[in-house]
Amino acid sequence: MPNELAYDSVYTIADLQWHKQYYPTLDQQVFSVDLLTDGLAFDSAYHITGTGLNLFFSDIFLPLTDSLLTEGAYCMDTTASSYTFLPYMNFDGNITGCYMLDIQESSIKRIIGFTSGEFEIHYVDNDIQMDITLYQADSTCYRAVYQGPCIYR
Repeated sequence: MPNELAYDSVYTIADLQWHKQYYPTLDQQVFSVDLLTDGLAFDSAYHITGTGLNLFFSDIFLPLTDSLLTEGAYCMDTTASSYTFLPYMNFDGNITGCYMLDIQESSIKRIIGFTSGEFEIHYVDNDIQMDITLYQADSTCYRAVYQGPCIYR
């Protein structure tokens, strides 16, 4: 029997947002992705409620010709080049980049920042599949997966 890949988290909701308006002079498309585990949901105002994990990629950069996340490999760096996403950054209490929120009863209990990593996207029968490998500053590895529809807003 082949070894099955073990994931730290399996996400059940994906929310994709377009953010080009925040980078008007950048010659790239800019997206963010919120991934939620079972137990979390968006309320009518798009606030996250419940208990679970929220993995967030604040800035994913793609060529101007792309209107959705395209298939391929994406890596974390700060160049804003195509097929990259930003690492975790904390600017005087304002967090951005790639991080995970541990949410308990609709309150953030802890923030885990990632300093390197990658993800790969494939489409399977119009659903998006994301295979994710991320690392914290102490080299702790986090692996996650999402497969399903994507909410676009």
